[in-house]
Amino acid sequence: MIVDKEAPIYPIRTVAQLTGVNPRRIRAWEEQYHLVTPARTGGGHRLFSEEEVERIRWIKAMVDRGMSLKGIQRLVEAPPVAIVADGRGTRR
Repeated sequence: MIVDKEAPIYPIRTVAQLTGVNPRRIRAWEEQYHLVTPARTGGGHRLFSEEEVERIRWIKAMVDRGMSLKGIQRLVEAPPVAIVADGRGTRR
């Protein structure tokens, strides 16, 4: 069976249980820092994909290691790094 990691299936309460992150904090990461982008039901309820759940776990791990949310935001928004033939990373 193939699982679509981008399918929005988890409500915020389930995501909180899966990640250990309070729903208020998840909403702040969405609204203030734009670190997650859940889908919305017709009634406006958030639905998260497995990919978003993994991202929330990663954000939590970075915060637990002392990284600021602004730092995480800059990291997420940074252009990708290309590895050139000599092994150095360059921004695209």
